[in-house]
Amino acid sequence: MKSISLAFVAFTLAKPTYSFSSSSLTTRRHAPSSSSQTQVLLSTDTSPPQSSSSSSTSTTALKANIYDDWSLDLLSTSQSPYTYDDLIVPCEEETIEECLEEFMDSDYGKTMFGRHDVPASVGITGSIEFVSLEGPECVLALTGKFWHKRETVLGKAAMYLNARIPELTTITVSTAEELQDFEDVIDEFTGEVLYTEDKRSPDFNGDRETMTYQGLNPDDRGPFVFSSSGLIRPA
Repeated sequence: MKSISLAFVAFTLAKPTYSFSSSSLTTRRHAPSSSSQTQVLLSTDTSPPQSSSSSSTSTTALKANIYDDWSLDLLSTSQSPYTYDDLIVPCEEETIEECLEEFMDSDYGKTMFGRHDVPASVGITGSIEFVSLEGPECVLALTGKFWHKRETVLGKAAMYLNARIPELTTITVSTAEELQDFEDVIDEFTGEVLYTEDKRSPDFNGDRETMTYQGLNPDDRGPFVFSSSGLIRPA
């Protein structure tokens, strides 16, 4: 058993899967079956993750949406126009797409996705997209380059979708390669590894490498920080 901060898991075999049930945050990696598929169970309650920024800083720095209020546990308080009654939506393709838009356009999303000017200015191009819905099983796609680990991006999206759409039992991507931050480029004739491609966005100021060296998880802080004047890019 491998426990990981924020219940994010690294996948090494085929088709990773987030499955939800009501319990504390844990992860389990099962031995591969005869079909060489690995299923990772994410057992979670719907308590929102804690933001690395303080609520007073985060909510004043940028205009908050329901994702921000959920992540800061502000729903049904005087600080939020939303309530927990507003949180739950039907399990439909349109609502999944709307929730992903909320996630990407949130304060947190403005540090993660390349649709925003500041992340784009340092080479972040990543996006997350809806692919398909079959019953309670949802497939998403990760495209482009992220500063964060790709498993972190999927994990954040999966937790939010499950909070808003409790009927969803499985949130996954089509292939394990979508969650790999590095990819071996293979010679098609010899089968040898020519080189390893780094699928991450540039470590533009060295902070990601520094935090990793210090034994910290860079995703806990992210590529940017907040000040009283708003979102800033560390030099």
